[in-house]
Amino acid sequence: MNKKVMLVAAVLLSMLLTAACSNDQADPPAETPPAVVGNEGADEKDPSAEESSTEPIQEDKESTANTDVKPIGEPAAVGDTVDYHGAVITLNSVRDSEGDEYLKPQAGHTFKVVELTVKNNGQEPLVISSALSFSLTDSSDLNYTVPITDDVKMLDGTVAPGGELKGEIPYEVKQGVQGLQLSYGDPMKEGRAIWTVE
Repeated sequence: MNKKVMLVAAVLLSMLLTAACSNDQADPPAETPPAVVGNEGADEKDPSAEESSTEPIQEDKESTANTDVKPIGEPAAVGDTVDYHGAVITLNSVRDSEGDEYLKPQAGHTFKVVELTVKNNGQEPLVISSALSFSLTDSSDLNYTVPITDDVKMLDGTVAPGGELKGEIPYEVKQGVQGLQLSYGDPMKEGRAIWTVE
């Protein structure tokens, strides 16, 4: 009797594992491009209307071609844009700051303030946290923290699909530090967007 129970348990466990593994398929990508609909009945349309409808598309193609968007794995520079799974992020500028009247950097340190623009090209709202989404490291992999100061407009908020958010993030770093890199990532997505900050 004991052998029969063990055999039944083994068969049930095998079936359960097989069912679980067969349902472990990747979901289709959430950001699929819209389907192109054929030009049925194009002969009946007014040619001038057709021309006007193609002009904005050509302008969009030209503006996209002029914008150099870097892939996730490639290090970018100040002024470059990286598309991170639908979050299109541009590192606009980097400046040094001595803080405000309430918070100053330690002696021998400065605040590196990075200005960023985040555009949400995804289908879902995008939550941006300057302290959790971004990090600044140096050549020795030292991770710098974000101080709270009134000197900057922090890059924090929720970006609706198609929306844009612009703001700054300050980091207190040693003066003359080398190899600074800013990175953005989401723990639920692959890779990180990286910019060289000099």
